[in-house]
Amino acid sequence: MFGLRKFNAPVLKPAGPFIAGGLTVFYLVAKLQGAMIDSEEYRNDPRNPALAAGKKAH
Repeated sequence: MFGLRKFNAPVLKPAGPFIAGGLTVFYLVAKLQGAMIDSEEYRNDPRNPALAAGKKAH
């Protein structure tokens, strides 16, 4: 009754492009956040998390 069926529904194959797109967006957003933290405008801002982590202010 339960367990593997004769005709399994494909899950990963149709979801593959969405998984790849999600990983790409996650990577690009993380890279953009890192670039914004190191930008000249927010480099010495006290709300900058890089200052709390111990990076030196420029």
